[in-house]
Amino acid sequence: MYRPILRQSAKQLSYCAARPAAARGYAAHATPQPFNWQDPLNSQSLLTEEELAISETAEAYCQERMLPRVLRKFCWLLRVGFG
Repeated sequence: MYRPILRQSAKQLSYCAARPAAARGYAAHATPQPFNWQDPLNSQSLLTEEELAISETAEAYCQERMLPRVLRKFCWLLRVGFG
């Protein structure tokens, strides 16, 4: 019952192992790129200038207006207790 599935999987594995690393899509970079903690998926490179401006405005609003409110509420919850 499982033999055809195993046979097919073995063929696929041997095919992938036989291909050189340069032909694989995930190993295209010869040197590893440094990891960017601010944009781990490099999504900023996909956005237009207008979308980048909107993103920066939203981030500034969250940092300036929302974060202090969240921190005040969290500190209040720590003093009073969650339950």
